[in-house]
Amino acid sequence: MNLSHFVIIALCAMMAAIPINAISAEHSPVSNLSIQVVAERQVDDVQLFDGIVEAINFSTLSSQTSGKIAGINFDVDDFVKAGDIIVQFGDIEHKAKLSQAKSTLTAAIAARTGANESFKRINTLFERGSAAKARLDTARVSFDVSKANVKTATAAVEQAQEQLGYTIVRAPYSGIVVKRHVEVGEVANPGQALMSGFSLENLRVKVSVPQQFANLIRREKRATIYDGSGGSIAADKLTVFPYADEKSNTVTIRAALPQSTKLIFPGMLVKVAFKTGSREMLLIQESAMVNRGEVNGVYLIDDNATIYLQQIRTGRTIDGEIEVLSGLKAGDKIATEPYEALLALKSKSGNLK
Repeated sequence: MNLSHFVIIALCAMMAAIPINAISAEHSPVSNLSIQVVAERQVDDVQLFDGIVEAINFSTLSSQTSGKIAGINFDVDDFVKAGDIIVQFGDIEHKAKLSQAKSTLTAAIAARTGANESFKRINTLFERGSAAKARLDTARVSFDVSKANVKTATAAVEQAQEQLGYTIVRAPYSGIVVKRHVEVGEVANPGQALMSGFSLENLRVKVSVPQQFANLIRREKRATIYDGSGGSIAADKLTVFPYADEKSNTVTIRAALPQSTKLIFPGMLVKVAFKTGSREMLLIQESAMVNRGEVNGVYLIDDNATIYLQQIRTGRTIDGEIEVLSGLKAGDKIATEPYEALLALKSKSGNLK
């Protein structure tokens, strides 16, 4: 191999070693490129935490009377409308007690009427001097006792009616049955659990956040819930607990979801983004970024139409845009289509689009 061959090989190696950002406009013309002028924008600062969805209306209905269960109209996963009868007790005994109470009340009213007439008659005789004071006093006491008996009998009727009403258990709100605690034929006692359920109309997310974020979240009062399927929901209201857990040093926050939110159910794990402030960010289109192994970069275009592959360090991704932490400044121009920029490096004609 002669000396000229060594010279040619050396020149080729030197050209191969020239970095992309050293290519001048003369050797890397730009042809019909779409560009973006990098600018700062006010963007919300957010903190992301895990949360658990829970139903605001979650309750277990309990028996308020004793008796044998005659019917259960709903089971687990059934939808129940407000006011629907979900459990019914046998009511023969309660109806009999109500009938007896009403009969006692009727007798008490009749006795009061008789005592009242007797008192009036003796009082008239007393005023004429035909009856003794002791007899009048006895008549007055009998009348007072009869009135008290009527009150007692009336209360007994009301109690019997209420107990009869307890034999029919209705849903307090519309919702889903999640558990039934009794079966038909069982004898239930007061306080015994009958059925559990919750409403899907009113949901909230419970989140535990580090205590240093509590005041920031209380100030901003904005949160977004992500259900994991790509959707997001703005919280209706935030409730920040006024104290921190002494063991975990976290503060509990409840984020209320809009009424009748779809595709989110109690018990689900979701992500909650709380606004903690705002700041200026450099944002570029995510599609403008190129990856070279572990290095991220963009095709930067200077005032001389020179194309550079500029390395950048990135941060958050926000609605199709990505935050640039370093490598660019406001006013820089970048190619939004990396493939077009790569072709432009090999072209010698055309102007900026």
